[in-house]
Amino acid sequence: MLTKTRYLFILAATFMFAGCASVTESGYYWGNYSETYYEYIKAPSEQTVTNHLNELNNIVDTSKKKGLKVPPGIYAEIGYITAKRGDSDDSIAYYRQEAELYPESKGFIERLISDQK
Repeated sequence: MLTKTRYLFILAATFMFAGCASVTESGYYWGNYSETYYEYIKAPSEQTVTNHLNELNNIVDTSKKKGLKVPPGIYAEIGYITAKRGDSDDSIAYYRQEAELYPESKGFIERLISDQK
């Protein structure tokens, strides 16, 4: 069974190869995800996690403005960071958004939610 951290790392590593394109062939907007995630992993600090969280929120906002589906894992990652910062109510809301948008993630998301309760 994958731990939450390992899952997020695998998920992020997968998306790091999305490149710098504004919108990928699959129709997702990734913004500067690769860069901010790399900086966060390379030198974890409150500043790098804040920069990455800001980029995640930018991806959500830009995707909505462009009429695109928010990429898989983005809401879950926002929820995870939010949970690490101690806001379990908001993190659960983000987890639920992920499960609603990507029903195939529901089992994993439900485990994340139950771990917080």
